[in-house]
Amino acid sequence: MPSDLPNKIERDLSVGTAWLVVLATIAGADEPIHGYEIARRLADDAPEGLSFKQGTLYPMLRTMEADGLVRSTLVPSNEGPARKCFTLTADGKRVLAAWVATWRRTNRWVNTVLGEIDVR
Repeated sequence: MPSDLPNKIERDLSVGTAWLVVLATIAGADEPIHGYEIARRLADDAPEGLSFKQGTLYPMLRTMEADGLVRSTLVPSNEGPARKCFTLTADGKRVLAAWVATWRRTNRWVNTVLGEIDVR
């Protein structure tokens, strides 16, 4: 097995799930949420061995906004300049709902397959 294969698998899974967890984090916020807070929440909740790189977040948020999934507003801050905060659009909510349903179906299927093998 190539020595970097576990890292490649982790990267591929991370890229595939990053959009889902970012949209879910925005949806779960009680009010518009800024990028640093999204990254902090994801870093705090990441399982051991997985990380969420903040450098990938801002380009992702720009793309999500261009695709109409999120909307940004500038919110004044007592701690410095105004912060760009994000909320889901109606399209973002529809995409997230579809993605969650797909994730749950896929997760059940993968867990069923994995439950049937012995990797020792």
